[in-house]
Amino acid sequence: MVLYLKHAKVQTLSGTTYYSDPLLGTWLKPTGVYVPPNIKLEAGYVNVLLWLHGWYVDNIEQFFNKDRSRVREQVLNSNRQIIVIAPFLGTGFDGEGSSYTVKALATGNWAERYITQVLDTLALEQDPEKYQPKWRPMDLSVVNLDPTINWEYILRPAKIVVACHSGGGTGMRNVVNTLGKYRKNLAACWGFDCLYGARATPDDANFWLDFSRGADARPVYISYGKSTVPQSVKLDLLRRGLVNADGDKQDPQIAEQQGITVELGVPDSRPIDDLMQLDALRAAPKPKGKVNAGDHLADHAAANLKKAVTWPADLMEMHYGIARDRLLAKLTAADFL
Repeated sequence: MVLYLKHAKVQTLSGTTYYSDPLLGTWLKPTGVYVPPNIKLEAGYVNVLLWLHGWYVDNIEQFFNKDRSRVREQVLNSNRQIIVIAPFLGTGFDGEGSSYTVKALATGNWAERYITQVLDTLALEQDPEKYQPKWRPMDLSVVNLDPTINWEYILRPAKIVVACHSGGGTGMRNVVNTLGKYRKNLAACWGFDCLYGARATPDDANFWLDFSRGADARPVYISYGKSTVPQSVKLDLLRRGLVNADGDKQDPQIAEQQGITVELGVPDSRPIDDLMQLDALRAAPKPKGKVNAGDHLADHAAANLKKAVTWPADLMEMHYGIARDRLLAKLTAADFL
């Protein structure tokens, strides 16, 4: 179903920004779309950055214009041929009144339907006050239609990158399972300071390890800050074959899992294993019997790293800086775009 995307009243950035409008029907989520100036929609295919935001977003207009992740700017500065599609997921914060939810993203083929909804509408760029359907003859009959013309106006994804920041990490987990026919178009998953799901089933670390082992695996990139150390460190150790699903020592060590990259999101010249004190942890005897929560090897490695790193004084600026800097770096290095 073709809906209505309205142009932003003020185009604050080179290219074109659109926002969803319910005038012609209901959107699956309120949506922002950014099309950089180097994009040619008439080609019929377009690369898509599906961005899942975190907390402290009041509405999609505020996200595009004031959120410190500045996603549109990173896409523009990368000079890559990719558009941004950003669903509004609600406003999240500690305490009562939060409307943030990503549950719908896990149902059926939600992501396939959502991407189709956006691209079908973007292909026509409908303005209901001005738009005249190109297939309607002036005499309102079908007699004068040219049978040699393809009257379908279709825009479809070429490559899809699913990316998230902060609380959007759960949304990224959900989306990769609801892409439907577009699963083949998925090129990569990029997460920026986003692995908070220690109590999820499976936890975030095991989810992304399993994802990377699957038949339709795609590259996964995770960059982390102070608040997402535990699951990020566990994923790093899992992908290296050093711990098992519980985070305990894997003995003997198994082969490294390809396709996962986990990076500390702040500068530190010391080897990551030194920050974790990993050699000492692996040399220690394996605990006998049941291991208490928080006492697994991965837990100790994460605690050591968290203590060893000199974190910036402004943790929120670091949190958003990871999204800005690492998104730009990933886009610039993405040779598939």
